[in-house]
Amino acid sequence: MICIIALVVFGILGIFSAKYRTIAKEAFDCVFRKITLRKCDSRLDLRLKAQITGKLMKRHQGLGRQIYKHFEIIAWIFTILMFVSLFYTGQGIYYFAKYGNCNGPNSNSFCIFDPLHSLNNNDDSGNICSAPGFEENKTLSFTGLIDDKPFLGNENASIVIVEFGCFACPNTKVAVPEVNKMINTYGDIVKLVYFDFPIPTHQFSYESSLASSCILINDVDKYWNYNSKLFDNQGKFSEALFRDLAIKVGADVNKFDVCIQTNQSKKIVDSDYQEGINSNIYGTPTFFINGKPYVGVVTFKQFKEAIELEQKSNI
Repeated sequence: MICIIALVVFGILGIFSAKYRTIAKEAFDCVFRKITLRKCDSRLDLRLKAQITGKLMKRHQGLGRQIYKHFEIIAWIFTILMFVSLFYTGQGIYYFAKYGNCNGPNSNSFCIFDPLHSLNNNDDSGNICSAPGFEENKTLSFTGLIDDKPFLGNENASIVIVEFGCFACPNTKVAVPEVNKMINTYGDIVKLVYFDFPIPTHQFSYESSLASSCILINDVDKYWNYNSKLFDNQGKFSEALFRDLAIKVGADVNKFDVCIQTNQSKKIVDSDYQEGINSNIYGTPTFFINGKPYVGVVTFKQFKEAIELEQKSNI
């Protein structure tokens, strides 16, 4: 049984270092021979037994002798534990891929494959970029107009998700892949609308929103690509970068320049920001799913649960 463990261990180590590949091959040969009821000619199992128990005896002679005496039983126990561990790891990966949680459907338990799972919709500690001077104890409520806003998904969807985000907010960026996964999965039944809520304490937060809205004014079909590139380049913001990104997405750079120079997009950004104030937003990202507030990073699993709940309520 020690050869099976050696095959797994040295097989993995062999990926990173050539010196372990010979042992991995030897372990494979040994396991294959054992399976076919033949002796392990390389005597790898005996060498490993001698090396392991020899090192243990140097530290504790009595323990080393006991392990040497019961080595086969101990090897069997570790082999069984290894296979059980591999089974549950595989099951967890399968559940995570299918249900968004490695513990199976409808589970809210901790999942090691989902680092954002522990974030609660109503617990924004470390999960949002707080806007200074805003109160957190007010009731969040969105009643703004979305008809003229850029959207992703189905324009006529019965489930509307409103996001208030800041291009310079790290937590808004963390939410991006979760939002994208949600749109890719539920885009036919969901409409996502984005509002700018630049956090004043973040450098270039307002300027990045102005740049994004300039794309919206002149090249609406380039807006979401530009939106995405801003998050990709978070931390590198400058006026020159905003212009370079406009060129990269294929926007009319001359119109973009005029828009920036004449502050054409200021009205849009200020209007979005005021909607955030009216909704009692106190940080980004903040989402409203059919009017229900979700403060902080919302995971795909949380989106899934909220969307399916709205679907049931619409039946």
